[in-house]
Amino acid sequence: MELNIPENINEITLSQYQKFELANKEGADEEFVINKMISIFCDIDMRDTLNIKLEQAEKVAEDLADVLVQEGTFSQRFEFKGKEWGIIPNLTDITLGEYIDLEEALKDTQQLHRAMAVLYRPITKKYKKLYSIEKYEGASKYSDEMKDLPLGTASAAVVFFTI
Repeated sequence: MELNIPENINEITLSQYQKFELANKEGADEEFVINKMISIFCDIDMRDTLNIKLEQAEKVAEDLADVLVQEGTFSQRFEFKGKEWGIIPNLTDITLGEYIDLEEALKDTQQLHRAMAVLYRPITKKYKKLYSIEKYEGASKYSDEMKDLPLGTASAAVVFFTI
């Protein structure tokens, strides 16, 4: 069996990380977590992970753990799903609604896609380094799209916002 093992944090999506976090609860059986980790991040069926030799599975899990601790690079603007996205250009101008939704979403890993939908929106106007983003209409508008955001981009944005 050939596995495609992510080597970079941006090869993992936010939704994959969220699925893994659900499995990786305190008290979870280590073999189950390794099984889920390989299944989720290497995109293979859990039954197929059972056919991997134990020594190889442990090595893959170590490699994946190393990827998960990589630091993402903060991106103020980026291309994603055929659109150019930008973070709220001036966080001192964040609205109360944006702030409430962001604070609530940052409390739970399973809601990080909603936090990204608050912070990042499609760019509507740009001039050199300046840009404007779509008016905020609620986290639900882009939260499903943000599930596919590279984990490095999402984690760096969380660090940037919470500093």
